[in-house]
Amino acid sequence: MRTGLYTLAIILATTAVINACKFPPSVWCSSPDIAKSCGVEKQCSFWQSKKGVTDAPPVQLELYYESLCPDCRQYIQNQLWPTWQKIGDSGILNLTLVPYGNAQEQQYGGQWYFTCQHGAAECLGNLIETCALNFYAMPKAFPFIYCLEYYGPTLTNAEYCASLHSVDYSKIETCTQSKAGNEMEHQMAVKTDALNPPHQYVPWLVLNGVHTEQIQNEVTSNTLGVVCDTYTGPKPAGCTTLPKACSRE
Repeated sequence: MRTGLYTLAIILATTAVINACKFPPSVWCSSPDIAKSCGVEKQCSFWQSKKGVTDAPPVQLELYYESLCPDCRQYIQNQLWPTWQKIGDSGILNLTLVPYGNAQEQQYGGQWYFTCQHGAAECLGNLIETCALNFYAMPKAFPFIYCLEYYGPTLTNAEYCASLHSVDYSKIETCTQSKAGNEMEHQMAVKTDALNPPHQYVPWLVLNGVHTEQIQNEVTSNTLGVVCDTYTGPKPAGCTTLPKACSRE
């Protein structure tokens, strides 16, 4: 009940800036930048100071990408993976990966057919990673996907990366050839097409349900810093040091 009263206080105290704020009230306190743009920095600070440790929700970070996109691979290798190494097991980050990107789909006879920006090899890479996410989810799927993005998302590399990260390669390979796998990739298309605002490029980053150019730029250049600054609870040890440079498996 107390949390509800603090939230109400924030809303009542910011009537004058609501019309100028382009974000819904549910995300006003999700990051310092949004709080500042909506004129609720003091109210958010007061509200967050009243929250207990267990009340601090994890930061929601969504990455919409495609498997052979050079910028996507660079982001995963140089920002997202080092961040994951620092705070992936701390509980402050809930990471969602959506491998589809700028692909297009059409349905014929109950089957989805995909056309990808970087050709058929990318469609296969998207499907491999989608199958991995379906079978293993996060966090187990991410080391496998990082490995694929490092070496290149092929079936040969999938077998190698699976051997490194205790992933059942045969399950992944069967999935890529199945109707179930086809439907899984369609669901990635549905997620991507539902973005608001619609994505214009990849990688496309959404922080706590919000995408802006400022969020995109800041997360792309300093994922660890943004996640740590956005998290409203006590910072884990990983937030106190810079991530190491990306290295081979």
